[in-house]
Amino acid sequence: METRKIEVPNDILISEIKRAIEQGKTATFRVKGYSMRPFLDNNRDIVKIEHITPEAISVRDVVLAEIEPKQYVLHRVISRTDNQLTLKGDGNVKGVEHCIDTQVIGIATAFYRKGRKTPDLVTERKWKLYSSVWLALTPMRRILLGIYRRLILKNP
Repeated sequence: METRKIEVPNDILISEIKRAIEQGKTATFRVKGYSMRPFLDNNRDIVKIEHITPEAISVRDVVLAEIEPKQYVLHRVISRTDNQLTLKGDGNVKGVEHCIDTQVIGIATAFYRKGRKTPDLVTERKWKLYSSVWLALTPMRRILLGIYRRLILKNP
């Protein structure tokens, strides 16, 4: 059986994700955009989102958040002060977003990468290592992403 793919506008998709999470369910969706490269790629990878209480959000978490009215990002928390969060995409060299913890819609708990049927869970050692190493390499991110684009993607 062939899998059908449909593209849904973000406002409709996010409202459905919010509704599912409010009902205690999870939501999965295909990633759009390049801001989480090299770990998540546009129209390739799928993310699973679950509910999280605002006070449980911590640095290194990947969250879906509304940073401005009807503007949503799936980015990593790089710092937290009280209820203020600073977010940044793994593929972003500079630029951050800010929001408060109550603007987080959900937390990413698993990623289906590169067409795999088995997810990478954020609780697994592999994903924790990715996250820690990538955050530690932030000063070298521009160089690493350039190498990634040229060698892996062959698309300078």
